Amino acid sequence: MGVAVREAVLSGRAGEDRPRRQGGSRMKRLSWLAALSLLILSAFAPAAWAQGQEVTVGMEDNFFDQANITVEPGTTVTWVQRGQYGHTTTSYDGLWDSGLIEGGTDGTYSYTFDEPGTYEYFCGPHEDMGMVGTVTVSAGSASASASASATASASAGAETLADTGGPSPALAAILLLAGSSLVTFAVLRRRAS
Repeated sequence: MGVAVREAVLSGRAGEDRPRRQGGSRMKRLSWLAALSLLILSAFAPAAWAQGQEVTVGMEDNFFDQANITVEPGTTVTWVQRGQYGHTTTSYDGLWDSGLIEGGTDGTYSYTFDEPGTYEYFCGPHEDMGMVGTVTVSAGSASASASASATASASAGAETLADTGGPSPALAAILLLAGSSLVTFAVLRRRAS
């Protein structure tokens, strides 16, 4: 019997009679769970931070800078007066009208688009010169409310748009993914040893 044990040890077959540990199976389950969690997070996170985005359109002399844009539902578009002449941003269907924003003022007007669709707009004094544009709100994955909501703030003062500060949602999601990956790796490494 001593010879058989010694041969088994030397040939690398020692302990084959014993049942295998279940740690490998747990590790696989944990790996799959972590991968599935990351997949779900990456699928839903963009929709969460897509809401509430802000887009700026410049009102230059006789044209809109970025006149035709596509946005997700919940996006606020802010038109900024950058020209020397007075301009408006007015929708053809009557949803919004900034009124005349005097030239040289850096005045702004904002509107939040909640409903998918295409919204055409123009500058009252310069429509005949081709100062027109469209805002296309894609169907997106964000839920649209029953009616579009306006956040109007026409200002004639020389106020520029301020950065609200803080980390972007994309950065927060990346840090969350990186942190969960490190924790998963540490747990898997600890289980393996």
